[in-house]
Amino acid sequence: MEIIKTENLSFSYNGTKALNNVNLSVNEGEFITICGKSGSGKTTLLKMLKPTLTPYGERKGDIYFNGGILEEAEDIKIGFIMQNPKEQIVTDKVWHELAFGLESLGTET
Repeated sequence: MEIIKTENLSFSYNGTKALNNVNLSVNEGEFITICGKSGSGKTTLLKMLKPTLTPYGERKGDIYFNGGILEEAEDIKIGFIMQNPKEQIVTDKVWHELAFGLESLGTET
């Protein structure tokens, strides 16, 4: 089953193109690698797959999650770990940091 799909996804920051017609399909249970040179759009693409991290700019194309439009999905459980973990730390203890992700997904303790 297809979990994530992009169709002709393009993105520009202030007129500078970061993505150009990206077509991607990720099936349930798959592990994929996205690789490329620095500045090739890898982080931009991944941030666009998590609506709360979508960068500000001009987007064209579609992103689907579980067969529906990503922005309209109600039960999105997509994690994101930044390249430099020090930039994403929210709490002062490791176990609090781990719990934060689960709490923000509404998981009961």
